[in-house]
Amino acid sequence: MKMTKIEKKFVNSKKQGEKNLKVIKELFKKYDFSKVKNVLEIGCGAGVVAAYLSSEKKMKVIASDLDSEQIQLAKENQKESSNLKFIEADATKLPFEDKKFDMVLSLNVFHHIPNWEKAISEIDRVLKKKGFFIFYDLAYANITKKIFKPFAKNYGLYTINDIISSLQEKNSNVKHLDKKKIIMKTYTLVIQKN
Repeated sequence: MKMTKIEKKFVNSKKQGEKNLKVIKELFKKYDFSKVKNVLEIGCGAGVVAAYLSSEKKMKVIASDLDSEQIQLAKENQKESSNLKFIEADATKLPFEDKKFDMVLSLNVFHHIPNWEKAISEIDRVLKKKGFFIFYDLAYANITKKIFKPFAKNYGLYTINDIISSLQEKNSNVKHLDKKKIIMKTYTLVIQKN
């Protein structure tokens, strides 16, 4: 789903970029991602995290977004290189071969994907064995999901248990789960594929 102008203003703000970058930096302190070479970012926004991983961690990053305006913004804000590419792509129909990436990350994006289950299947398809999926996003309570599901056709409605169960069904294990309550519950989740 493409975002509204108000959502884009929030997502593309310097503060939001710094917040996403902080999450990634904290995870890199806690876990050994030294074998990660090829990364896919789903919903790259202004490209802050992708550029960091490419320049500071020397990873080859493909940063994708469904919205062509977001891709244009990322290209304007970050310099593409042999290690950093921005492409327009749908998370539910990723244009990559099976088992291409060592890591897939999605920061504040899943609630914009109505068919989040299909996105999970695609992430599983393109993720290598022992690869990591990093999820950072809000998740709803069961009651909220039940109340709004009939009305929220353009948004992904899921609980954190829905996300975890869907990934575990695909033979992946939870390595990290952290919950923060701001206005809504936001979760940081690291999953490793078996």
